Amino acid sequence: MRIRAKFTKEGNIKFVGHLDTVRLFQRAIKMAKIPIAYSEGFNPHSKVYFGLPLPVGMESEGEYLEIKTKENIDVSTAKDQLNNKLPEGIILTECFEIEDNTPTLMSQVDSAIYEIEINEDICKARILEKLEQPSIVVTKRNKKKKFVQQEIKPLILNYDIIKESGRTIIIAKIKAGSRSNLSPEILMKAVFVDELPNLEYKIKRKELFLV
Repeated sequence: MRIRAKFTKEGNIKFVGHLDTVRLFQRAIKMAKIPIAYSEGFNPHSKVYFGLPLPVGMESEGEYLEIKTKENIDVSTAKDQLNNKLPEGIILTECFEIEDNTPTLMSQVDSAIYEIEINEDICKARILEKLEQPSIVVTKRNKKKKFVQQEIKPLILNYDIIKESGRTIIIAKIKAGSRSNLSPEILMKAVFVDELPNLEYKIKRKELFLV
């Protein structure tokens, strides 16, 4: 049986890295006595899979994981059992069964919405001037640690800018996943360039979108 779940990761638990978050779930699954399936071979591991890893220090309202069980179980009961064992800040908000032939979770991740809250009143027109350019090119390090230029305009799907109590909030939907990916930090670098180190801001992932 394949089960997918949506969960939040908020508060101090945001400082727990991805691998430790995986271990937290593995431990919670064991404590909840959910009959998780294991891989075969010399070093079997539990069949628990995640969507796009969340960077350390970032909160999220829309993370996804998938587990495979050895037998059919009641999904609603499993959700409650896991929520009773998970640490503060991680809450399963949805839990549902998926078909066995459904593509892997990571392969389905297509885009994400991020909320970028800047603790400063920034002119909306300044931000729009950057985002509405026909081409947005940034310099970044590739996997070989070499600096390369990347055109990110096609990776920015839509955005909105909100002014609230002296703060500036950017809501951006950007490409995410294994096919094409834009990190919100790179987006911020493209918009604010040299100003970025002097800005106080925080980023929250609001949702992951699957295809």
